[in-house]
Amino acid sequence: MRGMLKKLHRRRPMSQLDRGVAAVAFAQRPRVFDIYDVNSVSAQPRRSKRRRRGFTLLETALATIIIGTGVIATMQLMAAGTMSNSAASELTTAVNLAGNIHEIALGLPFASTTNPTSTTFKDSGGPLNYTYLWDMNGDVYNPPLDVTRHTITGYGNWTQTVTVQSVDPTSLTSIRPNSITLPTARVTVIILHNTKQVYQTSFLIVASNG
Repeated sequence: MRGMLKKLHRRRPMSQLDRGVAAVAFAQRPRVFDIYDVNSVSAQPRRSKRRRRGFTLLETALATIIIGTGVIATMQLMAAGTMSNSAASELTTAVNLAGNIHEIALGLPFASTTNPTSTTFKDSGGPLNYTYLWDMNGDVYNPPLDVTRHTITGYGNWTQTVTVQSVDPTSLTSIRPNSITLPTARVTVIILHNTKQVYQTSFLIVASNG
């Protein structure tokens, strides 16, 4: 009996044909993952077929206004910067031209050796022949002068005007009639560019004791 049971439970080896049948059966079995994929796809919500909305005319107009305002503000800022740079350059040139007159005035004697009692006597021959401070009174230099009293080429649209006035030595803000007996004079220099005043300055010249 025990031997028969062993014979019944003994597995016989699979032949080539059996293996082919088993492979076909395995290939034709229902696939669970295919069913799962179909179910999962069918369970997904349908995408909306509604078309995306574009910008409205109002939104486009607002964007144009905002961008335009920014561009205009930037251009105005650039224009203001350019004008500021131009004005600064113009003022620097005017200060330098006024400084030339200051240096010339400091280099001239207070009184003339030819007419030591006069403030109206004027040496002939122009600035290069001036011998004392009062020679410069009322002068207009166009083109302007450098510190050596020569004209500066290329500055034809610049002008230096010079005024010399006697002041009270005890009250420097008080203008007095021009007199060589008053040892203090105020020199006022006005710088013009294209006939427009750009800069004005004043300084005092005191006669030396010698």
